[in-house]
Amino acid sequence: MENHLQTHCKQNIRLTINDNRSTMLSVRWEESCTKISLHRIFLLAPKNVILALADSILEKQTTVASTVKAFIQESLEGIDYSSKIDPLDLSHQGEIHNLKIFYDELNGEYFNNVLNLQISWFGDSNNRNKSKVSFGLYHDALRLIKINRIMDTPTFPSYVVRFIIYHEMLHFICPPFVDEKGIHRIHHREFKAREKEFKEFSLAKKWIQQHRHNLFIPQVA
Repeated sequence: MENHLQTHCKQNIRLTINDNRSTMLSVRWEESCTKISLHRIFLLAPKNVILALADSILEKQTTVASTVKAFIQESLEGIDYSSKIDPLDLSHQGEIHNLKIFYDELNGEYFNNVLNLQISWFGDSNNRNKSKVSFGLYHDALRLIKINRIMDTPTFPSYVVRFIIYHEMLHFICPPFVDEKGIHRIHHREFKAREKEFKEFSLAKKWIQQHRHNLFIPQVA
């Protein structure tokens, strides 16, 4: 690919392939060479996408060509491996909280029961002494929400657990997108607006803020 870009652009290209989902592509025009960083999905890009990318580099465009943007979006969406999940591998009932009950309640209250996602605990409830930890994760290809077992204790109020589940459900309703600069926007404006519709949003955020230094520095994915 590097040779192809160099031939088309008629300039020295230094190409790096990465796995960074936050920045799918970046270009730096320097005097000695043009430095390009691409997500590995571009290794499977069709010729018209590579040519559109090369034209953008040649013309020093700061916005992403529509052809390239569409390729990125299509590569990130539409993959559904949920049928590969064995329901027996999912863990709903914790020592304190039942994730399936919370999920079903939230699905009815906020999403008219239209969501068809899986949910499960992950991790170790005793694994607390970390500087950073994710309360929840959403795997789009699997349509799977995973909630950290550190929340399955009396310390965490049910409204905080429900908020984290709601947050992860929003990743399906308000999917990420790639903007005109090639930045992968995850918690974008629409996402944040929907997040505030959670009835106990302020209460949950306040609890997390007040307890973050006592337990760990939390991070919601």
